[in-house]
Amino acid sequence: MLVKEVMHSPVVTIHAEATLREAAELMLDHGVNGLPVVDAQQHVIGIVGLKDILRAPVPSLARATISRLTTEGAVAGALDTTQVGRVMATPVFSVKEDDPLMVAVAIMVNEGLHPVPVLRDGRLVGVVSRADAVRAIQSHQSASLGVQG
Repeated sequence: MLVKEVMHSPVVTIHAEATLREAAELMLDHGVNGLPVVDAQQHVIGIVGLKDILRAPVPSLARATISRLTTEGAVAGALDTTQVGRVMATPVFSVKEDDPLMVAVAIMVNEGLHPVPVLRDGRLVGVVSRADAVRAIQSHQSASLGVQG
């Protein structure tokens, strides 16, 4: 099974200068857990996920206090003032459309990166999420076992 068979496109992206609030709104509006961060030429420069948004108000759990964690103002302030570029994951591992799906799965598992950007000539053309990969693997296994559904 190839990446192009399971990737989804078009891709919702965000720029590094956007705030975490903007990123959160995009993810929630589109039902995704992560966004590719792109530059002006649509080259992928990072990935930002919901976990990055949750982590932003709490730089160190070891130093955080319960009162600080429960202060809504601190959370809201971090979302409004922290730029995506400060918390995005880098380096970005990507795949090509004709790569086997398991290459994308290996990146998700070994690098903890998702979604995995799909590039053509260095430009973003799609993404493969964990849900896409699991759905494709499950469908493939069901088909090979003759299970209908």
